[in-house]
Amino acid sequence: MFEVLDQAIAWLESQLKFKPKSDLDRMRAAFDMAGIDASGIKKIHVAGTNGKGSVCAYLGSMFNEAGLRAGIFTSPYLLRFNERVRIGLDEIADDVLLTLINRIHGFNRRFKAEYGETLAFFELLFLLAMTYFVEEKVDVIVMEVGLGGLLDATNILDYDVSLITSIGFDHMKQLGDTLESIAYNKLGILKPGNHLITTVEAGLHDYFQEHLARLDHVTGVFYTHADVKKIHDLPLVFQHEGETYKVGLLGDFQMLNALLAVKAVGYLFPDIGLDTIKKGLEKATWPGRFERMDPDKLIYLDGAHNSHALDALAKTMPALFPDHQVWVLFSALSDKDIKGMLAIIRRFASKIVLTGFPDPRYVSLLPFKQPGIDYIDDPLEAVDSMKADMDEKTVLLMTGSLHFAGYLSRMLKEAKRR
Repeated sequence: MFEVLDQAIAWLESQLKFKPKSDLDRMRAAFDMAGIDASGIKKIHVAGTNGKGSVCAYLGSMFNEAGLRAGIFTSPYLLRFNERVRIGLDEIADDVLLTLINRIHGFNRRFKAEYGETLAFFELLFLLAMTYFVEEKVDVIVMEVGLGGLLDATNILDYDVSLITSIGFDHMKQLGDTLESIAYNKLGILKPGNHLITTVEAGLHDYFQEHLARLDHVTGVFYTHADVKKIHDLPLVFQHEGETYKVGLLGDFQMLNALLAVKAVGYLFPDIGLDTIKKGLEKATWPGRFERMDPDKLIYLDGAHNSHALDALAKTMPALFPDHQVWVLFSALSDKDIKGMLAIIRRFASKIVLTGFPDPRYVSLLPFKQPGIDYIDDPLEAVDSMKADMDEKTVLLMTGSLHFAGYLSRMLKEAKRR
């Protein structure tokens, strides 16, 4: 038994992240053995390359505004492990999390005794979250896919509505190196009788339609940028079907994320009024997603952790700040396409500084230093240096891996408290 939460989390995080698998039989056996019954709870499944966390944030905020208790499971976290498992706007409490990790630890031992193998980190975390949501008797569960979709632990459930956001190149080692192979994995969340709502790129619509046609009684609704009209950037305001929506997050890509969440709520809970939906959208927050970090200067933090997300930023930054110079402080883990990501950043940034951060998977970015791309090893020193040179026509964007965004967010907030 763990008596300290940090030790319990350390044990959970030390488990193998994802075990190789060709089916979900092990996960189904574990779920049955755990005796979790979520059959009476409405469930939403959220897949896609980017935007999943924002969609979950919108859903949570709208459900909270409607007075519904929503269990929300997301990954990864930015500041605290507890962020992964929430009810409404509230993270799971430390004492509850400690109790549940101890229960999952004991369950893992029993599962190994019966089935001859232990469960992976994400499988254990999924069981923990589902146990919590069921015991807390939530009204609805919002479940973010961990990786891909087809063989993801979350895919053992039957969902009332399935959402797929945009699709781009990420986790190619696990999901394949073409958009179609990645899309196939995302579409793996669909089961006969499901309802799909998606904002996937128009170039994949035919592929999606062909896949839906092979399944029994699966309906699909598609939305693209043609279905929304931007009215304002700061704050973000858009129109859809004659209604105007004000969004709590920034960036053109958030229009489709917000619309996806709005359509999911309307489909699953048609009695929730439009005013409630609009208030929920406006109140939604998602730390580390184009989050303003300084009240006096234009300094933003965004965990654009792959080329697809940076492509969106390359469009967003000139739109939000057409008369400003954009400076970028960047760092990422070694498993990312650093060269490709920097090539995208060069399209919209007049100054780029690389930096480091403590993580076992981080490898120094110093070799990427070149004319026009500087390197400062200490991230806080880098922020201070760049901030000192800023004027009213300069925007500083701190971006890269979510792990980098989380570390920098913690350090900046601690420095501010001091």
